[in-house]
Amino acid sequence: MNRTLQFYNYEQCYAHYTKRIMSIRQAKIHGEVIVAKPVLLLALIDGVESGEFTANRFVLNEWLEKRYLTLMKQYTRNSQFPNPADISNPFWHLQGDGFWHLILKTAVAEGTTPTKKWLKENVTYGHFDDDLWVLLQDKVWRQKLRDYIVEHKLTDDSWLGKIAAEGLGAIAALLLAA
Repeated sequence: MNRTLQFYNYEQCYAHYTKRIMSIRQAKIHGEVIVAKPVLLLALIDGVESGEFTANRFVLNEWLEKRYLTLMKQYTRNSQFPNPADISNPFWHLQGDGFWHLILKTAVAEGTTPTKKWLKENVTYGHFDDDLWVLLQDKVWRQKLRDYIVEHKLTDDSWLGKIAAEGLGAIAALLLAA
């Protein structure tokens, strides 16, 4: 069902969550930004789109794992790493970015990334903030958010400015050393 709420401000919600998505922390290993969190977001959005997830309760199931791996292969074609990041990493660590939450059956030690097996056994489900969930219920806004993630977090063009800035910093350092 694709119903628009009459008194909900989709534009404000979209603006808020695109800012939050731009601020997600992503690991950088040997100069390569790890795209696991944005890819997980796409997989979750695709799950809403396909009807796999009809409530704001996302379980770590076979469908989500397969979709995540498919998207990881698509967006890490030129990666220096032979294997994509396991889904357990973004599923767990995305909660540190403030709009993804996990409902745990048991506590886990601070500072550890649980295994996929542990997550499946000890996480009841993950869920988005209610406002983000409402935004994702609208087909147009869901697609806008998906496109935003691809454009700003997963395309090579999104990193050109950062790469150029890093390159200029390296050139400046060489000139100062000379």
